[in-house]
Amino acid sequence: MHARVDGPADAPAQTSHWPDNYGPASAWWTVFILMIFQIVSMIDRQVISVLIPEMRADLGLNDFQISLVQGLSFALFYGLMGLVIGGLVDRYSRRAIMFTGIVVWSLAAAGTGLARSYSQLFAGRLLVGAGEAAVSPAGQSLLASIFPRHRLTTPIACLSVSGVIGISLSYALGGNLLALFSAEPLGGPFAGLAPWRQVLVVTGLPGVAVAFLAFAFREPKRRSQPPPDRQAASWGAFFRHIGAHPRLMLGLILGSAVMAVAIQGTMVWTPTYARRVLGVSAAEVGTMMSVAVALGGIVGGLSLGVLIDHRFARGTRDMALRLLCGFCIAIPPVLAAAFAAGNFALLFGAITLMMMTMGSSYGPTMAAVQMIAPIEMRGRFAALMVLASNLCGYALGPMLIGFLTDYVYGDPMKLGWAIITGLLTAGPLAAWMVWSARGDFLRHLDR
Repeated sequence: MHARVDGPADAPAQTSHWPDNYGPASAWWTVFILMIFQIVSMIDRQVISVLIPEMRADLGLNDFQISLVQGLSFALFYGLMGLVIGGLVDRYSRRAIMFTGIVVWSLAAAGTGLARSYSQLFAGRLLVGAGEAAVSPAGQSLLASIFPRHRLTTPIACLSVSGVIGISLSYALGGNLLALFSAEPLGGPFAGLAPWRQVLVVTGLPGVAVAFLAFAFREPKRRSQPPPDRQAASWGAFFRHIGAHPRLMLGLILGSAVMAVAIQGTMVWTPTYARRVLGVSAAEVGTMMSVAVALGGIVGGLSLGVLIDHRFARGTRDMALRLLCGFCIAIPPVLAAAFAAGNFALLFGAITLMMMTMGSSYGPTMAAVQMIAPIEMRGRFAALMVLASNLCGYALGPMLIGFLTDYVYGDPMKLGWAIITGLLTAGPLAAWMVWSARGDFLRHLDR
């Protein structure tokens, strides 16, 4: 049973909750390595969004097909494999799992640039998703095993911040490398490849070397704890636990997933909107998205992590959920106004604001789920968060916008209105779902 944290007087008693082979320095070293993994993961995941016009023309695709490649093909395997890998994380070496996943996704990301048909492109994205599914469940489980509960939000927020850095780099690399390779194509083994293909190969291959950092940190251990009970760690026990707390689990996990619909639908299609509707160049779009994501995500992510840990120790233990709900109500109308105005400067400010608020709320929500997850189920609960957020965010979000553009508004130039529709629907729904779980979350912390 976890001790309740009501105020600063309780904090000193918790500072000794470190694993036997870990302390603050080694714990933060592990955070640093996991951040590198997240950065590389997000580059390989997101760089494709800047290349859509060239890819669309080269392979003869429409917006809906592109949305399936960006969303469903990736998110399906990312989510489903994440749940499988989450079960492995609860029982086996997290370092080996992460190493294998990084090698798989890096080779698949580079191979996607060689796809000559829609089916090959789809299959390549499936494998990228399958490989990337290893990092988030293993990383969250690892940090929850290393850090005391009242210090957990900040390191997990750092993972979210590193993801933001990766997304930022993906836009900058994608836009600028595309411009560079269009002017001066690479030779040697890359000769003959279209510039967008060269971008995917060049950004994908370095991950193979990065994978070896998985062996630069230790698996945490606590000699005072008995080995995990196999029955308690079974899949049956996992689903029974969810069934016993449906409002809590569905509110937190699905609520944050619906928020991901608004965020990812917007982020995936904003570069195309800016290029198609506003007439902005690929390099300008890449730079704008890079700065907006980095500025908003890093400032917001770190600030929220520190603030929430501070307020948790002071007794406001549901601060993460309160902030998420407020952001999901207030921010979508601001974004909608920017898209309706059709002004590039306003769009830049709105995307920055979204990343500083809604985009930065996902990490604290992951930390909240880890706080209430049984220790023998942490990997699977992290994977369930990944499954829900990716099926909704990376799959449903982009797919919804593509569907609205092609089949509801029936005009590629109405892409901005499709994004507005998604934002104003998903934001308030996410707030309602998470708010409904607040009471159960607070009661569960005391168990």
